[in-house]
Amino acid sequence: MSHAFISPALRQTVAERSGCRCSYCQTAESITGALFTVDHIVPESLGGHTMLDNLCLACWSCNLIKGDRIVATDPETGATVRLFNPNTQEWHEHFA
Repeated sequence: MSHAFISPALRQTVAERSGCRCSYCQTAESITGALFTVDHIVPESLGGHTMLDNLCLACWSCNLIKGDRIVATDPETGATVRLFNPNTQEWHEHFA
């Protein structure tokens, strides 16, 4: 869980950048009945900072699944790969 303060203005900027959708699963915040969380793409526990380029909007399910991980094992190759970064990668290309 984040210890950094996310101002309402910063949260709004993060939400607007993602179109008010979860940056990971693309679910619209408006249809869930709950406010999404602001996720640190590189978690604070791994040295990530509370800066716009390290923040994204995430639904609670995606945020809980991701946790503090930034890498995973590719099931096809067995290689260790970085998880999707919604601020530097295109969703439709990454998940094609």
